[in-house]
Amino acid sequence: MKDGQQIRFSGEGDQSPGLEAGDVVIVLDEKEHNVFRRRGVDLLMQLEISLTEALCGFQHHIQTLDDRTLAIMSLPGTAPCNSVYSSL
Repeated sequence: MKDGQQIRFSGEGDQSPGLEAGDVVIVLDEKEHNVFRRRGVDLLMQLEISLTEALCGFQHHIQTLDDRTLAIMSLPGTAPCNSVYSSL
């Protein structure tokens, strides 16, 4: 879903006897986040790692928007180079 996109529920508005029910329209308002940013349907975050972590591997824990904790792990010698995206 995109910022400004509308979701319409036809005939679900206020209902009164003898009157046609109106529509309920929800307009999405995307707000910026201090950790994640959106690119299309993907959420991105930037994670800086040290040279030691890049060479020897690392494990970081990330708190998601729905309050889950994800473990991000890279094995020794497999850390992505500059400007490479890793997906979960």
